Amino acid sequence: MRITTPLLVRAILEHALDYEWSLQGFGMLRLYLAPAVRLHIWDPTRAVDNVSVIHDHPWDFRSEIVCGELVNVLYDAVANGPDTHHMQRIVCGPGGHAVGEPESVRLSVHARTRYIAGQEYYETGDWLHESQPTPGTVTLVGRAFLEDTEHARVCFPLGTEWVSAEPRPATGEEVIHFTKLALGRLSEDWGC
Repeated sequence: MRITTPLLVRAILEHALDYEWSLQGFGMLRLYLAPAVRLHIWDPTRAVDNVSVIHDHPWDFRSEIVCGELVNVLYDAVANGPDTHHMQRIVCGPGGHAVGEPESVRLSVHARTRYIAGQEYYETGDWLHESQPTPGTVTLVGRAFLEDTEHARVCFPLGTEWVSAEPRPATGEEVIHFTKLALGRLSEDWGC
């Protein structure tokens, strides 16, 4: 990553209230820069209680860590052993909801990778994963939509129910909170 990316992100964050942000239930403030490009600011302390965090996407994506750090955990559904989770198909986005009945699966960690400022990773839409960012982490995500742009899968532990991460418009207080964290991380990681 060139220093121009953190500088451009800082320019957006310094004028954050001029943009229309949404807050996703994972504790992620997001801004659409283009239909296929989003800027994310993370604060897991602002996640919806008991939100179902393991999911896949109706798009392949490349995520660039602008500042902060993020652990990306990939999961496999495996045949051997007792079931650990329910897997539910959902409709994504505002108004999202469950489709059909959940199935029971056994999930196993396939890989756990830590990414820091200046690194990026690519993931196909069908990978079940969980993002574990530190507060103030900023990611720039480019998406390549798959044929079915509406549906994804979520997983949640047996004995619990699916808790949606459905996005909603962010309040001014939320935008200020998240951008303050992100500006602090930009200063720490890039000195800008």
